[in-house]
Amino acid sequence: GLEGAWTPNPTQWGMGYFHMLFDYEWELMKSPAGAYQWRPKNVADKDLAPSAHDPSKRVPTMMTTADLALKADPVYQKIARHFYENPNEFADAFARAWFKLTHRDMGPKSRYLGPDVPDEDLIWQDPIPVVDHELIDYQDIVDLKGKILASGLSISELVSTAWASASTFRGSDKR
Repeated sequence: GLEGAWTPNPTQWGMGYFHMLFDYEWELMKSPAGAYQWRPKNVADKDLAPSAHDPSKRVPTMMTTADLALKADPVYQKIARHFYENPNEFADAFARAWFKLTHRDMGPKSRYLGPDVPDEDLIWQDPIPVVDHELIDYQDIVDLKGKILASGLSISELVSTAWASASTFRGSDKR
């Protein structure tokens, strides 16, 4: 597999990834496990990363071909360079993406805990609008059941419809 750090300070937030990506030329190499990866050419001592096996040693960082595509492809390069030159925008975009990644399956915002819950409703949270109409009652349910039974659908068709609806349910959606 791949081996190495992408930045000189892999446990600290910063712009080191973009610095390494844009400020160095890269050469193809094989990791100790035989995977193809890239290392910077003529890397400065300050841009060496701590060794995972011996923290007293410093080693070159690495990138994958996918990382280098951010530099080589003109469309991706424009986006990546914009983030490199605008670290506050990058920090905001990253924070939003990370929040979505770690909260996507938590269900409604009402399940969030702690002081850092954003005020903003985000579309991926599947916000449910506040009820602004009368809800159905027991008699409405009886009437609907009567209409379904009078529809002429066979037991098999009703069971098939119920099964199809139930099969899309995921308890992990928390909805």
